[in-house]
Amino acid sequence: MSWLAALRGAPRKEQSTGGGTAVEDAPEVHRSLALPAVFTTLSRGHKLTVLDLGSAIGGNVERLSEYGCKLFIEDLYASKTSAEGINVDADFFAQFLDPKAGTQFDVVLAWDLINYLDRKELGHLGAWLRQCCRPGALLFALVSIHKTIPAQPIRFRFNDGDDELVYERRTTVERPGPRFAPWDLMNAFQGFEVDRSFLLRHGIQEYLLLREGAG
Repeated sequence: MSWLAALRGAPRKEQSTGGGTAVEDAPEVHRSLALPAVFTTLSRGHKLTVLDLGSAIGGNVERLSEYGCKLFIEDLYASKTSAEGINVDADFFAQFLDPKAGTQFDVVLAWDLINYLDRKELGHLGAWLRQCCRPGALLFALVSIHKTIPAQPIRFRFNDGDDELVYERRTTVERPGPRFAPWDLMNAFQGFEVDRSFLLRHGIQEYLLLREGAG
């Protein structure tokens, strides 16, 4: 049995924690149809600037460093949940990176963050990224179409190839999913256009959004 087959077939182990049930089983591996375009962009560029909106993962940092990019990591979900009653507005995003500072991103890895924002918060995120992304920048996002989603964002790791992601679920607890429609995203991310979109078999809609104004 190959390592990948063993990974997919591993039994689940769970451990009760104060905040729910933590998952200890082997993560799932799913093919990504949009991710290869991200790596193609990184390979064509020179010292591109990348924004990762998930948690810091050593393997992902090492992988991105192979392309010589300048990497910023901002775990926005963790910041949002760390302070009770925090207002996720324009000032919330500006505290991580003020658009006036001049940093412009070429690639944004939003992962599944969109699933954990309401429509108003999503609009603020879109406005912030519109100011922080240079024309032609790519935004990679994973949006669930299921009625429920994990209570915490999934940790995503790059696999050995360019077209697979490892999904590390952190809890078995579920919460209602927002089930955003494509027009919800386009309304929030004005200034971006859908470069490509794929509905994957496990109920995840992959999006590659392109910051308008290139060329």
